[in-house]
Amino acid sequence: MRHIVLLSLFLAGVSARAQELNCQVSLSRQALSGSEFAYLDDLRDAVARYLNARSWTDDVYDSSERVDCQFQITVTQAPTQTSFVAQLVVQATRPIYGTGQRTTTVLLSDDAWLFDYTRGQNLVSDPNRHDPLTSLLDFYANLVLGYDYDTFALAGGTPYFERARRIAELARSTGAEGWGGDLSEDRSRYTLVQELLDPTFASLRAVHYAYHYSVLDHFVQQPQVAWAEAVAALDQLHELFLQFNRRRYATDVFFTAKYQEIANLLRDAPQRNEAYALLSEMDAAHLSTYDALVSN
Repeated sequence: MRHIVLLSLFLAGVSARAQELNCQVSLSRQALSGSEFAYLDDLRDAVARYLNARSWTDDVYDSSERVDCQFQITVTQAPTQTSFVAQLVVQATRPIYGTGQRTTTVLLSDDAWLFDYTRGQNLVSDPNRHDPLTSLLDFYANLVLGYDYDTFALAGGTPYFERARRIAELARSTGAEGWGGDLSEDRSRYTLVQELLDPTFASLRAVHYAYHYSVLDHFVQQPQVAWAEAVAALDQLHELFLQFNRRRYATDVFFTAKYQEIANLLRDAPQRNEAYALLSEMDAAHLSTYDALVSN
C-alpha cells in the first residue's frame, strides 16, 4: 500500500520519487487529409511527457504503484492548420489484489475538445489561466487520480476532485465549450466533478471504495462475503437512483466502467436474482449483459 511505501522510503532517506501516472497516449489523425498535419505525432509524444513526467501529488510512489492509464486522442476536424477538434477517451486501471487481473477504475469519453497546437509547442500548465489544451489534460489527470485514490480509502480522492473542480470553474468562466457554461448541460466536465463532490453523492463514492476494496480485493479469499458486499453496494446505488428517479452523470460513469465486470462477478452468486432486479432498473442500457445473471 502507498502509505507503507511512503514510510519505508522516508526511513531509508530516499528523496527521489517516481511520478504518479504511467500513461499510454495514442493519437489518430486519419480524419485529416494532407501531410501538413504530420506534426501532430509530436503532440502525442508531448502529451505523454506532460502526463508522465510531472508530479501530480505530494505522495511518494514506488515505480510499480504508478497509475496505469490510457489517453486516446482522435482528431476529427482541423478548422485551421493549427486549431483542432478532437475526441478524448480516458481509461485507468488498477490491480485486483491477490490476482493477476486488473480492474477499470474510470472510463470516460469526451467529444468536445477544441484546442490549438503549433509545431514544436511546449505544453505548460498554469493553474491561474485556462488553456484549452493543458487544462483538459490537467482535469482528466486529476480525475484519474481521484478515482484511483477513492479505491484505497473512503473519499480518498477528494483533493484531486477538488483540483479538477477548480480547473473546470476557471474554464467555465471563459465560456469554453464542454465545461458546463450552459446551466442546462448535465453531461459536462463540471457536472461530473461537481456531482462527485456533492454530499448527496457520498453514497456513490462509498460504493466505489467498497466495491474495489471489500468486493474485488477480497473476492478470492472470501467469495461469499464479497458477493454479499456487492449486492449491498448495489442497494446503496439503488437508493441514490430512487432519490433522483433517473441516472445521473456520475452514476453513468460508474456503470460504464463496471457493468461487464459486475455481471461476470455475480454470475454464480446466490443473490444474482436480487442483483438483476436492481441492475435492470438502474442500468437498463446494459440489460442484455445483465440477462446472463438470470439465464443460467
